[in-house]
Amino acid sequence: MKTMKTMKNYLILVLTVVGFFAVTSCNKIDSTDQSLGSQGVSFSITPGANLGNLKSTDTINCYTVTADYVKATIDDSTYKIDVFYINGSPYSNTLKLNPGTHMLKEFTLWSDNNTPNNTADDIMLAATPHAGSAYAPYVISSLNIPFVVESFKKVELPVEVVCYEEDHFSNFGFTYFQISQVVIREETFFGDICIKQLSDYTGSLYAQQSNGLQLDMPAIAKIEVYRNGILQQTFSNEAWKGEGQPLKVTYGDYLNEVDHFEFKLYILVRKDAGFSYVYFHSWTFDDAQVIPQGTDGIVDFVLGNCVPGADLVIPPWMNLPSTCTYQITGNYAPGAKGGYVDASLTGFNNVYDITTGLWASFCADHATNINTSPYSMTVYSSLYQNKLPVFAQSTKWAKINWIMNHLDWYPGYKWYDLQGAIWLFDVPAWTGVAEGGVPAISTMQWAQKMHDDANTYGDNYKVPSGGWASVIFIPAGTPGGQLAPTVQTMFVRVDP
Repeated sequence: MKTMKTMKNYLILVLTVVGFFAVTSCNKIDSTDQSLGSQGVSFSITPGANLGNLKSTDTINCYTVTADYVKATIDDSTYKIDVFYINGSPYSNTLKLNPGTHMLKEFTLWSDNNTPNNTADDIMLAATPHAGSAYAPYVISSLNIPFVVESFKKVELPVEVVCYEEDHFSNFGFTYFQISQVVIREETFFGDICIKQLSDYTGSLYAQQSNGLQLDMPAIAKIEVYRNGILQQTFSNEAWKGEGQPLKVTYGDYLNEVDHFEFKLYILVRKDAGFSYVYFHSWTFDDAQVIPQGTDGIVDFVLGNCVPGADLVIPPWMNLPSTCTYQITGNYAPGAKGGYVDASLTGFNNVYDITTGLWASFCADHATNINTSPYSMTVYSSLYQNKLPVFAQSTKWAKINWIMNHLDWYPGYKWYDLQGAIWLFDVPAWTGVAEGGVPAISTMQWAQKMHDDANTYGDNYKVPSGGWASVIFIPAGTPGGQLAPTVQTMFVRVDP
C-alpha cells in the first residue's frame, strides 16, 4: 500500500460506520462461504490492527473508485461483507450476529480491482481509525467500539451516526453498516504580532524566538476547530514558537452532509501581569469552502497594523484591566490634566496600558450626566467596539481615534476644541451652543475643522503601531444589549 500523499484540501477519505439491523448473510474471510442459520454463529478472538496507520492508497481512488466489500473485525473474527450503493452512498450487506455484547475492532473498505476471485491484488480504499491514532479526531467514535445485540430489538451501533430502517426480525439481531464518507481537508496559517514596547514581552515565549523580541514577530497562536458547534481538535504552533513553518490545520468534512465549520483564532499576548492566549477572530464556512487567502495558499493574519496587506488584519491589542474605579476629581471644564475633566483611575495594579492616578478625560456625548461619585466601570478598548454595549457602538470611535492621532494638524488647539469636535458626532448632534462649561463652537478655532477632517479621513481608521487609542469606561454590569446610557460614557487617550 502506498504512503498517503499530502494534498491541499483533499488528503484522505475516511469512512465511518453506523448501525441498525436487517436479515442477510456474510462471508468469513479464508473460510468456505456459508449462510448463517437461525442459531447464528460463534467467533474466536483475533486482536485487531491499529487502523490509525491504515490509509487510502490514493486520494483519487478513495474518492471515486466504487467499493466492492468491507472487512469488519468483530470480536474474534474478521468478515468480508459485500457493498452496495443507494443514491451514491455505499452500504454493506447486513451481518447476522448472536444476541450479546460485541466489539467492532476494525473496519476497512476495499476494491476487488475487478478480479473478484483474486484477493491478492485487492486495494484497501479507507479505514476507520483507532482511538489515539492521528486521524481519530476526524470521527465521532473511533475504534474499538462496543455494541449490544438483543433478540427482536433494533440495536444502535454508536460508531458514527445511528441509522434506523424497518426490516424483518427473528430471534437474532442483525448489524447493518452504513458508510459515511469523510474527506480530510487542510488550511495553512501564518501570523504576525505587532508590539510597541519590547519590554512588555520580556520573559514570554516570543523572547525565545531565534531573533529575540522584535516590533514585528511571528505570532504564537492556536486554532480551535469546531464542526457543527462541537470542538473537534486544537492546533498550535507553540512547539516551534510560531517561526520557521506555518500552522497546518486539518479537519474532516462529511460528504453528503452539510457541515458548518468555525475556526477560532487565539494569539499569545500580554494579559494582566502574564501571558495568555486570547480569542481574537473566527473564520466560518461550510463544507468544501475555503478561508480567503492570498496567492501563496496561506491564510496570513496580523495582530496590529504593521502588515496591512495580510488576509486578516486584527486591531492592536491593548492590555487593560477588566474593571476599575473611575471618579471625576478636582476641576472640570477644564481639568488640570488638559481634558474636559480630571479622572482618578484606581482599583487595579500598574501592569496595564493604563495606570492608576489622574488622567485627562472626555465625555462621549453632551446629553448624559455623570457626577463626582466613584463609579465601578468596565474598561473597553475603542479598537474592539463590537464588545461595547449597543448604545456605545459607533463609527465615531474610529474618527475620535483619528483626531487623537492627528492633533499636530491643529497647532495651539484647546481642550474645548477636542471636546466640541467629539460632541459634533452625537446623534442628534450638539448644536454648538455653550454647554457644561464648553464654550460656543463659534468661539473655537479648531473644533469644527477637527470634526470635518475626521469625517473625511477617519472612516474605518486603523490606529498604527505606536499610535494613540481611546480607552472607554462604562458602568460595570451594563447589559450588552442596552440601547441608551444611564451614565455618561467617559474615555481617556492612551498610548498603548
